[in-house]
Amino acid sequence: MKKAGSKGQALVLSLLLAGAAALASLLLFNSGLLANTKTQLQNAADAGAYSGAVLLARDHNFSAYANRAMVANQVAVAQLVSMKSYLEDAASTRSRMNNRTQSSQANIPTFAPEWTAAKLVPIGAVNTAYSAMAGGAVRSLDLLIRAFEGAQLAHHEATAASVMFVMDEVVKKNDPQASVSTGAFQVATTAKQIRAFENDYTKGHAATGASAASDRFANVVVSEQRNVGISTDKFIRNRKSTPLPGWDAPPKSRYCPGGRPIWTSYDFDHRGGTILSTDKKRWLSLDASEGDGYYVCLYIILDVPVPIYIDLSDPSTSHRSGGSGGAVAGRGGAYGDRTGFRGNHPETRNYGNALNDVRTPAMVRFRRGPGTTLDPNGGLQDTYRDVASFTTPMNQSPELNGGQVPLTIEVQRAQGTVRTSSTFLRDATNIRVDPQMKGGTMRTLSSAHAFFYRPNQDSSAFTRAGWRRGDRKTEMANLFNPYWQARLRDRTDAERVASFGAQ
Repeated sequence: MKKAGSKGQALVLSLLLAGAAALASLLLFNSGLLANTKTQLQNAADAGAYSGAVLLARDHNFSAYANRAMVANQVAVAQLVSMKSYLEDAASTRSRMNNRTQSSQANIPTFAPEWTAAKLVPIGAVNTAYSAMAGGAVRSLDLLIRAFEGAQLAHHEATAASVMFVMDEVVKKNDPQASVSTGAFQVATTAKQIRAFENDYTKGHAATGASAASDRFANVVVSEQRNVGISTDKFIRNRKSTPLPGWDAPPKSRYCPGGRPIWTSYDFDHRGGTILSTDKKRWLSLDASEGDGYYVCLYIILDVPVPIYIDLSDPSTSHRSGGSGGAVAGRGGAYGDRTGFRGNHPETRNYGNALNDVRTPAMVRFRRGPGTTLDPNGGLQDTYRDVASFTTPMNQSPELNGGQVPLTIEVQRAQGTVRTSSTFLRDATNIRVDPQMKGGTMRTLSSAHAFFYRPNQDSSAFTRAGWRRGDRKTEMANLFNPYWQARLRDRTDAERVASFGAQ
C-alpha cells in the first residue's frame, strides 16, 4: 500500500534541478557570448594597430624611395656637368688640331686614319648645341630633386596626422560597435607614440651640413665604398680612357732630307673628373688634353747609322699647352677645390688626376675657372629624411632595428552592445548573471610597430649573422632601402597598467 502524503515530492526536486540548470545555461550562454565578443574586439584592435604600423612602414619606404630618387638625380646632374666639361675640352682640342701648327704636323705620317677621321667630326657644333641645353637640363633636375625633398616631408606629416583616423576606421570595419578610445590612454600613450614617430625617430638632416648624418647622404651619392657598389660611373670619376685621335706610322720622306724615315708617333693624353665640392653645394668638373709626339730619321754619320729624334711637342708651339674644358653646377666663381668633399671616390682627386698628368693645360683651366654655372642653386639639396640617430644594436631583433616606436591602441565597446541574456530577458526576471564591466565598457589593447629587415637566405633569422649582406656587413635601420614592414608586438606591463588606470 502507498504511504499517504508522499505524492509529488519528486516534482520539487525536479524544479530545483531545472532552475539550477537554467542558471548554468544562462551563465554558459553569457560566457560564450562575452568570449566571442572579446575575441571579435581583440581581432578588430589587432587589425587597427597593424594597419597603423603598415602606414608607418609605408612612410619609411616612401622616404627610402624618395632618397634613392634624389641620389639618382644628383648622379644625373654630375653626368651632365661631366659631359659639358668633356665636350668643351673636345672642341678645344679639335680647334687646336685645325690650327697651322697642327695641320702641318698632320702631314708628317704616311697614314693617320684616326687623326683624319677626328678632324671630320663636327664636335664644335655638338659642343655648342649641348652647352645651350645643359643649363636647362641641370636646373630641371635640381627642381625635381627639391620636389622629392618636399614630398618626403609632406608624406611624413600626412602619415602622422592620419594614422589615428585610419586605425579607428579599420577597427570599425572589423567591429561596427567598437572604436578606438578617446580617453586618457590615447592622450598619455598613443598620441605620445605618434609624436615620437613624427619628431623623434626619423628627422630631416641637412644634406650639406658638417655632421655625420649630412655626410651619410653625400657618401651615398659619390660612394667610395667599392664593395657595396658605386653610385657614380667611370665617366664621372675618371675620364682617362676616353678615345682620342693620334697616329703611329712611318713619316714621309721629305721630313727626313738626306736620311731615311724610320717612324713617327703622336698622341693626345686626356684626363678629366668631376667632384662634389667640400661644402657639398657645387659639382665641379675639369677636363684637359695634351698633345705629345716625335718622328725619327736615320742618318749615316762617319759610316755609323745614327737615329735622330725630332720632337713634335716643342713647348714653344701652341699645341703643347693643350686644350681644356670645365663646368660647374652651384655657386659660380673659381674652382677652389682640388679634391672636394672627403667622401669623393679616390679616382676623382685632382679631377681624374688631370692636375698632375696633363698639368700644363689642366692648370691653365684651373686658374681660369670652370666657367658660367649651369645652375646657381645646384649642389646637394637642403635636407633629406633618415633615422634620427645611428646605433649598432647587439642583435638584429625587430624591436632594436626600427621597432623602438610602436603604436599601441585601446579599443572599446559599450556593454549595452554586447548580446547577453539580459538582452533577451530584459525585465522579465530579477535574476542577473551578466558580469558588470568596469565603466560599462569592454576594453582591449593591441600594439604593432614598423621595423627594418633585410633578410638573408640562411636560417639565423633575426640575428646579426642572419641579416648580414653578401659583403659581410650588417645593414641597420635606415631610409635608403625600402625594407620596412609591420608586425604585431606584445603589450608592455606599463601599457596594461595605463589602460587599467584609465578605465
